[in-house]
Amino acid sequence: MKLFLSTLVALILFLGYGHTGSAEELLTEEQSVQAVQKASEVQASLTEKERPLNEIKAMMEPYFTRSFIEKYVKENVKETENGYIVFGSDFTPYTMPYFNYDEEMTFGAEKNTHKLFQFFPAEEEGPVSYDDHYEAVLFVQENGGYKIEDVVFSETEPKIESPEKKKPFNVSLIFDKPEAVSFVNEDGFSFMWNPYLQMKTLLSAYVSDVQTSAAGYAE
Repeated sequence: MKLFLSTLVALILFLGYGHTGSAEELLTEEQSVQAVQKASEVQASLTEKERPLNEIKAMMEPYFTRSFIEKYVKENVKETENGYIVFGSDFTPYTMPYFNYDEEMTFGAEKNTHKLFQFFPAEEEGPVSYDDHYEAVLFVQENGGYKIEDVVFSETEPKIESPEKKKPFNVSLIFDKPEAVSFVNEDGFSFMWNPYLQMKTLLSAYVSDVQTSAAGYAE
């Protein structure tokens, strides 16, 4: 009985806290927008002065994957007498899109890749002209966090999966307390008030039983 009780309590704690912990690792739209803004600032600063190559890579490392950094350096970083620099241009490969953050943006995922993108209507006047298109920034996981893996320009809307509604995990299934009150947090994890009290009661009874047994042996 004691072994069963210990296993049951451990299972509840593992399922409950383990579920909410994994939800915190998901990339949000707000985080992706902030990452693109900071990444844009880093890329802009690389045009300001010559730097050692390792310094350039270190500046990019918090926001870009290793493979992206290598592609960006190969295409854009030029060696000079005083170090390395990126020469400014309207067509620099792998540059963050000039998103209009006051306009609608789309955020979603396709398999293991998160995408932040925006529609750019055709521009026929001015020094730069282009047709209708989408520009997207792709994020993947690397070293426990999400980083920018690529920049995509496309005439068609980037594909993302329809958001799936996660079924809340409900510990009331274990205790079968129909009168219990249910709570659901923003991550979709639900818990029951009465089962918590029931678990606490079971734990108290278990501790009391152990103490009684220990006292009996002591006598």
